[in-house]
Amino acid sequence: MLGKFTDVGRFVILSTRSLHCLPPHVQQKFVRLKGRDKLPELLQLLKERPASGGAVLIFCNSASTVNWLGYILDDHKIKHLRLQAQMSAAARAGIFASFQKGDVSVLVCTDLASRGLDTSSVQLVVNYDFPNTLQDYLHRAGRVGRVGSKAPGAVVSFVTHPWDVDLVRKIETAARKRTSLPGMDSSISSPSPKGG
Repeated sequence: MLGKFTDVGRFVILSTRSLHCLPPHVQQKFVRLKGRDKLPELLQLLKERPASGGAVLIFCNSASTVNWLGYILDDHKIKHLRLQAQMSAAARAGIFASFQKGDVSVLVCTDLASRGLDTSSVQLVVNYDFPNTLQDYLHRAGRVGRVGSKAPGAVVSFVTHPWDVDLVRKIETAARKRTSLPGMDSSISSPSPKGG
């Protein structure tokens, strides 16, 4: 059964299979647009959000895009933090701590923040750059709607390339059927072949 929870004292263990499913309470929205329209769409999205709208994670596929987008947000007086792998470990830890405390509610980041970032304040994930794999999408989407969140949250993904559309179809189908994303649960359903 998908989404099966087992209560063990203070801990809740979620079955491994359900970890490969999109959270059903989180809205998944895909916006098809040209690359040049991504920035205006993002700025409008950020400016329309209420101040009490919770934290926002904006995912980019490269450190250079994180930095470039950060400069643009500076120009538009949108307070934010940047997190990417080219920063020192100490700088990343400080940025993460500041974001987690709620000092700044917008974090522009690479997939470095898609794993291990545990905060219940994130209510919006924006895939400024569409992720390269379903696994990356799942990890990014998993940053919103976490246990303890005040709202279910949403994931907004900008779809600009033809090759993104195939991933979108797979994500939409899995969300609609409430099944695992394709290829995500193969390791638990059958053993991998030897030597492969």
